[in-house]
Amino acid sequence: MSAAPAHTGPGERRQSAFGGLVPGSAVARADGALVAALAVELHSGGAVLPLLVLSDAPGVVGWNADTGLTVTDDLGGAYTVDTIAQSAGLGALQSTVWMEPSPPPDARRLDLGVSGLTRTTVGRRGGVEKPLVEGPVELSLDLLPERTAVDPPPEPSGEPPVTPSSRAPSRSQGAFEGLIPVGQARLDRDGAVCLWAVERYEERSVLTVATITEDRINVDELAPGAGRLDVWDDLGTRYSALPVHGTARETWMEAAVELTPAIPSDARSLGVRVADLPARVVEDDRRPLTGPFTFGVALRR
Repeated sequence: MSAAPAHTGPGERRQSAFGGLVPGSAVARADGALVAALAVELHSGGAVLPLLVLSDAPGVVGWNADTGLTVTDDLGGAYTVDTIAQSAGLGALQSTVWMEPSPPPDARRLDLGVSGLTRTTVGRRGGVEKPLVEGPVELSLDLLPERTAVDPPPEPSGEPPVTPSSRAPSRSQGAFEGLIPVGQARLDRDGAVCLWAVERYEERSVLTVATITEDRINVDELAPGAGRLDVWDDLGTRYSALPVHGTARETWMEAAVELTPAIPSDARSLGVRVADLPARVVEDDRRPLTGPFTFGVALRR
């Protein structure tokens, strides 16, 4: 196995270094927990690997990917990892990892080992941390998957439904029904808009979105009233799209967006339009990333 090269950090996550997306469909279950790889975002100096952990065990899910993640490829290459974003809550954790180097063009598979997952429960004596899974969770990510892009279905008329806020978490292992790989990007002069994946749950779905720009553009989190997402399917259903969490840094933003109602099992494709993203050009206050950026996503392959 070859040694990983010197680590240069996630500063290379910018539009000029962006090399495309690999859809992710790898899901592994172990001891009441679920781990999924949502995509691979390729850059010239490394890659971004977003990972999702779900558990129905009580408590807040915890994980330090810097010490609890190993990444190798089918050619014998090994990768350094560095957590650059994380959102944790009851029963769910999303961790975004920068890995180096970028996978070589002839690599066909990434093998991931996830260890050190924990859950923390709160009692009268404070928080108690316990192991969530005994031993590593292993999953493999295909670097040469099938295409997920299709023509967007005809857009139905009308506005999306107004869905009242729910106390139920957007993500839960018990309600998880599957992962729809997307891994698509649209580019203009100001940046790239990326769709990572769609997670299917019993009563809703979660769409993961990212934007990548350059230093001259400041990006903010996608939030209610900041940015627009329109989502519909080939059956004529419009979906309510509600950002539920996000992270923004100098040259990138990522967000999880709850879609309701649930996607019907007989739907074959989704249309997604992203517009008016929260960003501005530093020099002249021009609004970049206004789009629209339109995607067609295959639901059944």
